[in-house]
Amino acid sequence: PEPIGIAAIGSEEAAREFGDTVRQEYSAAGFVGACHPQIDPATEPRWARIPQTFGESAELTSRLVRAYIEGLTGPGGHGALSAMPKHFPGGGPQLGGRDPHFRDGQDQVYPGGRFEEHLQPFIAAIEAGATQMMPYYGKPVGTEYEEVGFAFNKAVITGILRERLGFDGVVLTDFGVVTGYHPEYFPAKAWGVEHLSEVERTALILDAGCDQLGGESGVDALKAAVESGLTSVERIDQSVRRVLREKFRLGLFDERRYVDP
Repeated sequence: PEPIGIAAIGSEEAAREFGDTVRQEYSAAGFVGACHPQIDPATEPRWARIPQTFGESAELTSRLVRAYIEGLTGPGGHGALSAMPKHFPGGGPQLGGRDPHFRDGQDQVYPGGRFEEHLQPFIAAIEAGATQMMPYYGKPVGTEYEEVGFAFNKAVITGILRERLGFDGVVLTDFGVVTGYHPEYFPAKAWGVEHLSEVERTALILDAGCDQLGGESGVDALKAAVESGLTSVERIDQSVRRVLREKFRLGLFDERRYVDP
């Protein structure tokens, strides 16, 4: 079933077995990284992405994500898979259930001030050994944090994820936060920083603590950010080190360069 079905079953063993199945199938195809699990507590019933979550309970989601990651990452060595939980720090509480892929859905609200509740599954994922993380498009509204998209939000990515939770793995932005696909219908999802140039957005993402730009293929903005002094080669090296460390850990420079036919 979809993850919401596993949540309905409520079985950690089912979640672990499903994660192990995904690991075997991905590994057979040569994949070593999974852009999931999606562990947002789905507290807004109108949100369209609920089927990919483990439901509304942060406590149940925390238990299931631990088991799922155990199955997904496996015993280590050959066949291991890297998990990338998303969407930090919890993408469920979308205002009106709208979708932050689009301009009118950029606000995330936390009724009752329950920001910390949405963090719980991500804490569990880190404790379970997650080595990658993806923040969401939305921007926090009505909290102590700056109202800019999470990929640009230093207080969230560096302050909470890096410093408070001690996460030193790879942080990949959700896709298309620097450049868009259509200026009117599908612009860059740079919520709260729409006024910044692509070069400035890139520098801000790095300053926030992210390592990789999801869905971006050009390097011109990154080079320009260095040349203009908005970021440094030393800062980029921090991210390169994290990415290379992950690749070495997964064996991509030795026995896992090829798939066993």
